[in-house]
Formats: sequence, structure tokens, C-alpha cells
Amino acid sequence: MLGLTLRRAGPAQASETRRWLTVAAKVKAINRVRGTRDLLADDSQQHRAVLDVLQRTVERYGFRSIQTPLLEYTDLFSRSLGDGSDIVMKEMYTFNDNSGKSVTLRPEGTVGIMRALVSNNLMFSLPHKVSYSGSMFRYERPQRGRYREFQQFGVEFVGSTGPSVDAEVYFVMLLGESCCYSELMQTGVVISLQVIAMATDALNSLGIKSKVVLELNSLGDSESLERGSVLRILDSKSEIDQKIIVDAPQLSDFLSEESRMRFDNVLGGLDALGITYRHNPRLVRGLDYYSNTVFEFIEQPASDAPSTEGATVGGIAVLAGGCYDGLAESLGGPATACVGWAAGVDRLNLLREKPTESIRSVAVIPVLAGDNSNHVLHEAMRVAQAAERYGSTHAVILGGAEIDQQIVKVKNLDKREETQVSMEELESFEFH
Repeated sequence: MLGLTLRRAGPAQASETRRWLTVAAKVKAINRVRGTRDLLADDSQQHRAVLDVLQRTVERYGFRSIQTPLLEYTDLFSRSLGDGSDIVMKEMYTFNDNSGKSVTLRPEGTVGIMRALVSNNLMFSLPHKVSYSGSMFRYERPQRGRYREFQQFGVEFVGSTGPSVDAEVYFVMLLGESCCYSELMQTGVVISLQVIAMATDALNSLGIKSKVVLELNSLGDSESLERGSVLRILDSKSEIDQKIIVDAPQLSDFLSEESRMRFDNVLGGLDALGITYRHNPRLVRGLDYYSNTVFEFIEQPASDAPSTEGATVGGIAVLAGGCYDGLAESLGGPATACVGWAAGVDRLNLLREKPTESIRSVAVIPVLAGDNSNHVLHEAMRVAQAAERYGSTHAVILGGAEIDQQIVKVKNLDKREETQVSMEELESFEFH
């Protein structure tokens, strides 16, 4: 609620207000940093709604929320994301602290989660199913759905092999009436299916499943990480690089038999679960730690847009992820199979149907006991009118007599209607 205190301004207060306005007019305003935003009431409410849906969805799958620092040592990202990656070379906000140590505002969430599990000695009690949310920072050109400070929600399934995981995923496969469980188990891909199914569930809960399409590809096994520079060219947005790769061989031409079988079984599992997808042989992720299956949920193009096999279907990626096996080991932990995804809250919010009504603001106007004169009540109405101009839809007037009787007056500022409500009923009163 918006609380307003009734106070009659005297000459001294009016003079002070005029002085403040004069000073303010001479002082140059400080704008927000380019690529950042102020999330005001309605925007903040919509972001909170997206996060609430995502958190409720992943909690149904047994994921628990943890938080990591915004600041990490720079070496954490250069070691795990790749010294030559665009993120490390061009996009990180890095500086030396007062002790001379290089620190960085986190550009993504997965590495910080893995660092937390390793440094807190949690890598020997697997599996861990964790979710996270918060601000990430990248120095990129601001554009639709992309900011230099952006809100991200993600999940990581760490230690995605073993009997307990197999049993859990078996239940998920039964829900999809899968007939290929034994084949999937042999290749160790079922957990990827669960995580992708969970992402689909989350997008459906947000009401945007029909607005996105799932794209997948395989990068091959962990040896593919040795081809990091090649993968970066495929991920490059440079026009020169794009011209080079038009006729380049596809990654699928170089997959080992095991990787090829693994990816085929992922696609077969998605078919069994009834999840539609598109194989994009050009899809890579711009982070060195990924291997095997990677995926993105992409905004659907306009219905009349042309589509060709292997081409990204058009809009922005709203959710993306994949498998990674060597990240924990690169940070001093044991080699661990993992899979996860991250979603941009701003991008998800772009595709959602916005509520037709914003949150209702209620002005509380206290009138002190003994001050029920016509003059004071008239002033209370003036305050209510001011509250209406500032977006309040209702005013709750607390008078001395009403408090004695445990009632309040609720005034609908739009309809100009007034209702008496008991204190007991006020908590559940619907302001509409």
C-alpha cells in the first residue's frame, strides 16, 4: 500500500519547496548507465511474476535455489570460459580491487555455481539439483531483449549419472510413455531429456511455448573442447566469419559413433515425450565448457518468414543450455557429468501476454482522533485526489470515530464510490 500522511503545508514548508525546485533546476541530472534499466513498479511486478513461475516449475522437479556472489575472481571465468572467447576478451566488466586483485562482475551463472560446489566440498555428495537467479553483466550493444545488466534464471543438474538419477528419470520417461528407456539408459542421455522437458514445462507455464521453437545440436564428446577456436568461428556474428562457414562441413560430419548414437537417442527421447524440436547443425554455444548436446529455445519467426534446414529460425534465444563434463575438473573438482540451462528474464517477459491491469495502489489517509471537522475532511479528500493523480485506485480513510468502531472508509477513486469496511474484513477486501 501507498501510505500518505495528512499534513497541511505552512509558509515555511512552501518556501523550502520553492528553494529545492530552484536548486534542482540548476543541477545536471545523472542518468543511468547505458544498457541498464530502472525496473519501476509494473516492470518489477512482471519480472517477479516470471521468476515465480520459473522457480515453482523447477521446484516440482526437485531443484533448490542457491545464490552466489556478483563478484568473482577474473581467473574463474578466463579458466572456464576460455581465454579466447568473446565473453572473456570483449564483454566482461573487469577491474582491480583495492588490493590489486583482478575481479569481474559475473557474465553468466553456471561457472559461479560450479565454483561454489567445488569450494564448499560438495562434489563428493552427488547429485545436486540447483537453481539460481540474479543480475549478470556483459558489455554488449544494447538492443531488443539484451542489456548490459540482465536478469537470468538458471538450473544445473550436477552429477547427472548414477542409480538414483536413473530411477528419477525413469519416472519422467514413463510420463512420456517412452518405449526406448533401456537404449537411452545405455547412452546416458536421459537426464538431458528431463532438463529439456523441464524447460518446456516452464515455457508452457509462462504461456509462451507456442511462441518458441526448440533447436538442438551435438558438439561431440569432451575432445571437441580442443576445437574451441573452430566452435568460436561457428558462433561468431561477424559477417566475414559467416561467409566463411556457409560452405564449411557440419559438426555432425565429425562426431564419433558414440556421440552420434547419444544425440540420436536424445532426439528419439524427445519424440517419445512429444516435444517438438528442430535439428540445427550450425548451433553452438559460445562457452568452451559445453560438450555433446546443446540446445536453445528460439523466438518463432513471423508466419510468412522463409525457413531453411539448418538455419536459425529468426528471433532471440530466450532459454539455452546443454551438457558439460569437464567444468568441475577445470576448477579443481572431480570430473563430473552435468547439464543445465539459463533463461533471460527480460527476453521471456517480451513474449508474455502482459496483464491488462497493473497492480492496484491504495492510499492510506489517516485523520487523527478529534480532527473530524469539515476542514480536515476536506483536506483528506484533497489528498485522495492527489493520490489518484499519482496512480492510486482507492483510498482508505482512517478517522478517529471509525477507529473506535473498528471500521474504515474505502473510497473508489475511479467510480467515486465509498464503502464502509470492518477492520477484520479489510485484509481480504478486493480493491476493484
